[in-house]
Amino acid sequence: MVERITEQLNLQTGDRFLVLYGTNSGDGFFTDDLLLSDIEQVLHRYLLTQGFNRIVFYSGVNKLYFLDSQSLQNAREQPTTSPPPSPSEMRTKSGGPLGKRRGLLRRETPPEPEPQPSANRRPVMSDIPCIGYFEHFMKDTRYQSAIIFSDVEDLRMFENPRELFGRMVTWGRLPPTNRNLCVFISHHHSLQQFQDFCNHTGFTYLGNWLQNMSDRQFNLVRVSTPTEPELESLWDYFRLVHQKPINWSDRRRLISAMAAENQPLKTWYHRLNSVAELSLKVAKQNQWLSGDVSDIPALKRLHNLVGLQNVKTAINQKILSLSKAQQRQQQGINTDPPRLHLVFKGNPGTGKTTVARLMGEIYRDLGLLRRGHVVEIGGRDLVAGYVGQTAILTNETVDRALNGVLFIDEAYTLTEGGENDWGREAIDTLLKRMEDERGRLAVIVAGYPELMDNFITSNPGLQSRFATEIIFDDYQPSELLTIFRQQVQRVKSAIAPDLEPRLENLFTQIYDNRDRNFGNAREVEKLFNLMDDCHSDRVMKQGLNTLTEPLKVEDLPPVYRELSQRGTADAENLEKLLAELENLTGLDSVKQDIKQLINTQAANQKLASLGMLASNEIETRHLLFTGNPGTGKTTVARLIGEIYRALGLLKKGQFVEVERKKLVGQYVGHTAEKTAQVIESAVDGVLFIDEAYSLSRGGDSRDFGQEAIDTLVPMMENYRDRLVVILAGYSREMAEFLDSNSGLKSRIAKKIDFPDYNGAEMHSIFLGMCRESGRICPDDVSTRVRSIMDFAYQNRDANFGNGRDVRNFYERMVNNLKNRIVRDELNGEDMITFTCEDISSWE
Repeated sequence: MVERITEQLNLQTGDRFLVLYGTNSGDGFFTDDLLLSDIEQVLHRYLLTQGFNRIVFYSGVNKLYFLDSQSLQNAREQPTTSPPPSPSEMRTKSGGPLGKRRGLLRRETPPEPEPQPSANRRPVMSDIPCIGYFEHFMKDTRYQSAIIFSDVEDLRMFENPRELFGRMVTWGRLPPTNRNLCVFISHHHSLQQFQDFCNHTGFTYLGNWLQNMSDRQFNLVRVSTPTEPELESLWDYFRLVHQKPINWSDRRRLISAMAAENQPLKTWYHRLNSVAELSLKVAKQNQWLSGDVSDIPALKRLHNLVGLQNVKTAINQKILSLSKAQQRQQQGINTDPPRLHLVFKGNPGTGKTTVARLMGEIYRDLGLLRRGHVVEIGGRDLVAGYVGQTAILTNETVDRALNGVLFIDEAYTLTEGGENDWGREAIDTLLKRMEDERGRLAVIVAGYPELMDNFITSNPGLQSRFATEIIFDDYQPSELLTIFRQQVQRVKSAIAPDLEPRLENLFTQIYDNRDRNFGNAREVEKLFNLMDDCHSDRVMKQGLNTLTEPLKVEDLPPVYRELSQRGTADAENLEKLLAELENLTGLDSVKQDIKQLINTQAANQKLASLGMLASNEIETRHLLFTGNPGTGKTTVARLIGEIYRALGLLKKGQFVEVERKKLVGQYVGHTAEKTAQVIESAVDGVLFIDEAYSLSRGGDSRDFGQEAIDTLVPMMENYRDRLVVILAGYSREMAEFLDSNSGLKSRIAKKIDFPDYNGAEMHSIFLGMCRESGRICPDDVSTRVRSIMDFAYQNRDANFGNGRDVRNFYERMVNNLKNRIVRDELNGEDMITFTCEDISSWE
């Protein structure tokens, strides 16, 4: 028997109708006795073994015909109450290449004049008399009968379809003592398409029956591509009948790989027929296989992958659980097959697709899936563009994956289309098929961890069917380096000794600076390809041997070369940053506070390295900066990020500066989303919120500033070891703001007050601006400027701008100098020298 057809047939269910469908219904089939057959012959042979002794076929071309003489003989016999057709009405019809078939030829009643058939042409029965024969065969219980409509689509051309379909309705109502069958062979790709065909052609009874029975596991057979046993028969056919040389050691691996390709038997017949030898080498040379075929079992290959320790542990546990369920099922303790579905959560490039492909083979090796092939799609690939087609598309995709794995990447996109999107329809269809086909299908959904969490919790059915989640962690720096080495070994190249430490440091920096879009192994592949291009260019220009010249430091692209040195220069960089802090004008109390913070963090690091730091001693790093505008709060905040990065406290040290409008949205939920996105962008660095008190000053019941605060406070705690939040603003307003929110107040490690710059400090800032721009400030001008700034400081008000006012004052003087350059036609050094005439009033 051919199991891809007969395995899903069960004649003990009481079904009157059987349906075999799919594009592979037109395929060839190989039996275990090495006979090449078509679907009619396979069905005929099966029904004979089940005791059927009157098997009748119908097609639009051949009308009624038989494949065995006993069926023909039994068809000639009529009950005594109804006269049988005369022997002249039943004749033998020569078959085609599949051998002789017995046929009923047409005889009109009453007879009509017609040309005499020539010696080469015989008349064929019309459709109308066939209905009487169908009715008789189905109702006559003397013989166990089966009527097989070998091409259902041909019924649309039936001469009187209404009467035929009406008779079929009565067959469906025959008592269970009548075990005669009506079998339909359809070439429609999916059951849904066949159902639509029935409804459109007026055969609504069968269409409704299909809809009600679509969850049945038997007697609605989607004809698949050949499985391993059938391909083994095909292999033996060419080995024994065609006497083709073979490689016995390749047999099992090659046949498994062929089955996973999901190709028709006709394709494999022509391929094997066209080559001189049956071997894995020949298959690879002819590019028959889409994947690599390995001697190493899939489970061992999984454990040979770089990193992924959590994944390997989780899959081992899953295998143990499935093996236990298998044993219970075999003992009859639990008749339901185990669920094979999985959730893969991780960032891009962490090996999710690779492991999914291995899971197909692992399930196949365990006997849980017959083929173990993998159908890879994106979530939106299940969604059609118009009503009613999404379910069809989803069912067709599942049909392709039966006996294997359906891998859906970024599955959460199915829930992101909005209310008028058909993603929900795809999910509902998928859930039903996952349960109906739980013994023949493994669905693996994959994507970013947070988005996958939202996807799974969006539907109770998803939660119940995806009970096993596997986390794919980002690759560690050492693992990234190992993957890079594998890339180098694959092209039979080498790494120069001086490049090794640079690569180690480079991957550490890449890992430390990663974000949610970090590509993991994809980043390694990108780097390798860039270095390989640089290497090729270098060896060509220098006339070196491409095969023997190793990769060197100079093959690192500039941006990676700089990154590979960054970590080694942290101590030196820290000294520079501390010197930069010290050189800031004024801010003596601020400098003292910052140095104290640095010493505290450095002490924590030393204690932790010695195992002498308790977890409850780790202080939060969030800060409050109070003071008027222009007092250096933003400058110092930037330096803190860089200093903490140099100390190793922050991996990136990036500086993200925001104010109210970047955090607060326009509708409910928008603010939380915007705030969370800003915080995520600042993780491993500094988030600087200027005029933070404005978040609580909306003054309107519809204001969403409080929503931003409610989002910020818990994330400050969740990311306390990866984020420094600095809240800044006027002293009085910030004090009121913190007093109104205990959650924020408890998370602030230190308050640093930035005093106003006095006249001397503002004068120093002014002279610094002159030096930076290369402009000359003579003594008389400097003295005059100093007196103006002393006066401004002594008479400052609440709007005093400190350093900002100094810059505005300086820029007005520059504009006045430029005006003089044109007016007085200045040249040489006069063009960059201030005079008292350039001094404007303090505004």
